[in-house]
Amino acid sequence: METQNIRQKLITDFSDFIQDDTKLEVLEGIFDALKKEATVSVVPETHYLKVEEERERYLSQKSSSNSWEEVEKKLKDKYGF
Repeated sequence: METQNIRQKLITDFSDFIQDDTKLEVLEGIFDALKKEATVSVVPETHYLKVEEERERYLSQKSSSNSWEEVEKKLKDKYGF
């Protein structure tokens, strides 16, 4: 669909949509969310890289892992959980 057609369809749809106050409030929330700038992550990029490396090691089967049952048993044995 061409941009002008989309724009015209949105204008038509919005005129119908904003007649209901509750829908208007929802629409305002959507616009507020769209206007907000992307927030900077508090997690350093190095952490994401480390997770990605570990995931690759796991997928290539160069690292081992335990089932949840094994982890749960180790915790119970060590800490009594």
